[in-house]
Amino acid sequence: MIGWTGYIAAHRDDVSLVVDDGRGTRVVNRPDQPQPLASAVKVVTLAAYGRAVAQGRVRPDEPFRVGDWERWFLPDTDGGAHVRALDLAGIAHDRVRALDPQRVVPLDQLVTSMIQVSDNAAADFLRDRLGDEALRQAAADGGWPNLDLPAEVGGIIALYAPELAPPLTAPRSVRALAEWALARRYATDPVLRADLLTRPLPPQDFERQWSDSGAAASAQQLAALHRAIATGSFGPGTDIARTHLEHQPSTLPDVTGIGYKGGSLNGVLTGGIELRRDDGTIASAALLVRRMQPDEQSKASSPENLLIAAMTDPAVMARLHCSV
Repeated sequence: MIGWTGYIAAHRDDVSLVVDDGRGTRVVNRPDQPQPLASAVKVVTLAAYGRAVAQGRVRPDEPFRVGDWERWFLPDTDGGAHVRALDLAGIAHDRVRALDPQRVVPLDQLVTSMIQVSDNAAADFLRDRLGDEALRQAAADGGWPNLDLPAEVGGIIALYAPELAPPLTAPRSVRALAEWALARRYATDPVLRADLLTRPLPPQDFERQWSDSGAAASAQQLAALHRAIATGSFGPGTDIARTHLEHQPSTLPDVTGIGYKGGSLNGVLTGGIELRRDDGTIASAALLVRRMQPDEQSKASSPENLLIAAMTDPAVMARLHCSV
């Protein structure tokens, strides 16, 4: 297993880091450097959902068909997340899709799937249901202006069928719009869906190029939204977002709750976290790492481990400070 402090020291240009222990100590490295987010960005969709529920624009018990959820699902591209999401919801499946696409489940189940097992189809379904402006406003209210919106399945389709997307050299603003258009087309066009399902997986080295051209943000932006959810400064919907984010009970002494959302792509590891203590102090952090070599990534522990250790152990925080 690689040592995170040593890795960060040797790869500072590829690391965006913010750690605030909530007690006056802060460590940063390139905190404003935009980097690939992977699934850590899904905290934005969670925040937008919490706000929408609080404002009465959606209901947690709003029913929807599993088949409508799976219109956004592209098999063999998510490391088994969708099957885990079906298991989590108690939905029978054939190890790819639900056996009964007519089954109805509540909207809140998609949020659970997106956060707990990082289901991409759920994230895209929710983006479509909530609307882009809701996501942008939620991010801005959490201290993350100018959100770069991700399209999970759209970005993958751009790998499968590059002829349908702008080149990787195109401006991110152009690719972002095209990837979301592809995602929505995939969800509504059975001909395109059938065609894509016959195509081979794209090569891994192409995914590395795509991750560098995909949705990006800085550790400062990601940590700010986690902190806003923890403190309540996010405003209406805070409690809903926090409940989903802190779905695992804290086992640390004197810690009320921990909310973490991480992500990974080929060459990319990311994570954002908030930690609330019994004494009312709040820690927050984010780590974004890009361009990792395969052997390094395979040996790396979750960013969550490093971030929790740094926020709770002054000795780890001191070592981390030395590494940057």
